[in-house]
Amino acid sequence: MAKLRSCAPFRNAWPAFPLQGQPIVAGLSGRNQCRLLRHLMAPPELLEIAKHRCFKGTLYRFEHISPVLGDCTMKLSTFVPSGKGKFPGVIWLSGLTCTDESLAQRASSALEFAQELQLILIMPDTSPRGEGVPDEDPKAFDVGIGASFYVNATTEKYKKHYQMLDYITQELPSMVAAKLPLLQSRLGIMGHSMGGHGALVAALRYPELYRSVSAFAPIVHPTESPWGQKAFSLYLGEDHKAWAAYDTLELLKRYKGPPKRLLVDQGLADPFLSEQLKPGLLKALCDEKGLALTLRNQQDYDHSYYFISSFIQDHLKYHASFLTGVLKWCPDPEHPLAASVYSVDPALDESLEDETLEEVKDEVDTSAEKVAEQPSEEPAPDEVEKAASKAGNPESSHLEVLDGVPREIECLAAVCFEEPSLKLVKIQVSPPGPGEVRLRIVAAAPSLVDVAALKERSFPRILGVEAAAVVEDVGEGVEEFQPGDHVIPCFYANCGRCSRIPTCKMTSCSSQDNFCESIQRFASRGLMRDETTRFSYGSTEIFHFQGCSAFSEYTVVHAQSLVKIRKDAPLEVACLLGGGVAAALGMVWRVAALPYGCPVGAVFGLQAEGLAALRALQMAKAGRIFAVDPDPSRLELAKKWGATDLINPYSLPEGSSIKEEILKRAEAPADVAFDTLGYEATLQQALAPWAPSYALVSSASSAVHVTGGLAGRGIPFGGWRPKLHVPLLVDLFMAGELKLRDFISHTASFAEINEVLDSYHEPDRIRTVLRF
Repeated sequence: MAKLRSCAPFRNAWPAFPLQGQPIVAGLSGRNQCRLLRHLMAPPELLEIAKHRCFKGTLYRFEHISPVLGDCTMKLSTFVPSGKGKFPGVIWLSGLTCTDESLAQRASSALEFAQELQLILIMPDTSPRGEGVPDEDPKAFDVGIGASFYVNATTEKYKKHYQMLDYITQELPSMVAAKLPLLQSRLGIMGHSMGGHGALVAALRYPELYRSVSAFAPIVHPTESPWGQKAFSLYLGEDHKAWAAYDTLELLKRYKGPPKRLLVDQGLADPFLSEQLKPGLLKALCDEKGLALTLRNQQDYDHSYYFISSFIQDHLKYHASFLTGVLKWCPDPEHPLAASVYSVDPALDESLEDETLEEVKDEVDTSAEKVAEQPSEEPAPDEVEKAASKAGNPESSHLEVLDGVPREIECLAAVCFEEPSLKLVKIQVSPPGPGEVRLRIVAAAPSLVDVAALKERSFPRILGVEAAAVVEDVGEGVEEFQPGDHVIPCFYANCGRCSRIPTCKMTSCSSQDNFCESIQRFASRGLMRDETTRFSYGSTEIFHFQGCSAFSEYTVVHAQSLVKIRKDAPLEVACLLGGGVAAALGMVWRVAALPYGCPVGAVFGLQAEGLAALRALQMAKAGRIFAVDPDPSRLELAKKWGATDLINPYSLPEGSSIKEEILKRAEAPADVAFDTLGYEATLQQALAPWAPSYALVSSASSAVHVTGGLAGRGIPFGGWRPKLHVPLLVDLFMAGELKLRDFISHTASFAEINEVLDSYHEPDRIRTVLRF
């Protein structure tokens, strides 16, 4: 066996200065930056001691000397999928008494799913081991070897070897990247029990290192858990202030990093649930601070690897979504986010700054189950104005209140009368009725749906389906939204309770079928639930359009048509996620459900929706991507959006078809084809029976829906469920995965709306955003 190389000589070889321009270390302190630099420059050498072919990938076991852990010998298991290039990685931290082999041996399906999702799984040991590594006498399962709690020990007995947090966050990723095709800048972390605690702590202390985090049955409050108290006293001494640095709840109280989404699964038959794990405390604190926690309480599941095996696929889909930008995960509609999420602005909220954890804990027994269900109190008029100001409204609210009752608002709107263009007039917008929300539109983007609606000449109505807004006020019974919330109105409603409503068919999160009937019969006729409208122009009643009517400074929508998003997302960009761009992404990722590495794909039509389909194929690592369009300038643009091959159907030799041209160039037929515009010259070939084919159809009557392929009847909005998926798409945009700004070719003022619509089909136009 080859001799392992010690890296001890490098431990103090680098000066303590902050690194510049390194995305992996951005935000780290100077001391931690230079530590990571040492590991990047001279990571420990991994010696392969075992190798197994598994699920078409390879499971390795390595051994190495760890300078961070006192030069002890560590073992490490890693699964690498088959495929080309480098892969994102997910670190798995096991629980008490486990080893680096526990996940692969006890939940081997994780390796199969990692192969499918093209993820590297990194599975380190749970503690230092070997000669000279201290342990307790008599041996205990919950401290010492096999039970490091992933802390950096400070007590004399343990501090040399038990530096597990540094090992996990600094040494481990750099040495794996030096040996295997790991994209070190794309890491997620997850774990079970003690490992779940370690994953949450690492992600909260080093948010810049991990794009995703999840946990199974984590110990969320170890400073008040018998396991944690015993371990912390031995590793950290009796200074309880030092303990807080390794307690998820204490870290969340003071968390000031970028917004984090947490996924936690907890078995309700877990024997350690109430004494050791305490997930109710985590939910209460996240609900109070408005943090995006998905806590799924799984009935009849225990603490074992059978529990992990049951849900590991969903966790890996969750990580893959944030590591690749290809949204594969859907939140469980039975476990919605608390109403406070996205209502509280982490950058502005100081309500918990001085609050002690004891105060939170004391309330859990009486209120933890009710936090997400309590209706919000009706805001006072002065609070409405404060909320609007806090949301970034450059002007004071236009909301008029008389005797505590909101009144009509007069505002500018672009109304579709009988003229060939929209007419800018002052209209009256009534207060929201029960179950309704009044919005102040911040940005809107005219789309193909609006262009089609102009030709139909249905009068009078206010168009506009792609927009972003701020909540002005809410109607009776609305608990999900409050004034100041940032929202995206969606033409396709999502009541959020479909699995419990017999009339709605949106019952399975994995299903393509996202059909929701909650308000369809009203929205399709331009009405609200009471069979009236909220717009008027003098004595003339003005109809709504697709439940949105965004071409007005103020509008009223059903709460089912509204999606709340994070407040740090720019609304002038996020407005694109309410229509055709998002639907095109869903057509590729959700309806067609393409696997990673599709060999050949084709996209017909290259306006914004077609470019979105190109980008979706590129992000899914399609091998050859054919762009088909009769406009040469759009074909040139397609190169920048991921197209590898360009076809102008009008330039093909006489008698030659698009199918034959693709077969000639790729030496294989297309595996999938998408039409996004419906050119007469290409539509028939796009949907011909030569490949699974899908069409994204934009019309005034049904907005944007997908037909063809296995879709059967039209699937609205690319198969997305707005309330569940749109916030995730916003997260991906904010993480830099979705390049939404690339779609905005022009901006204009609301007063220029007719000029924007007239020039909609010009070749240099992708999307034009109107600013109000």
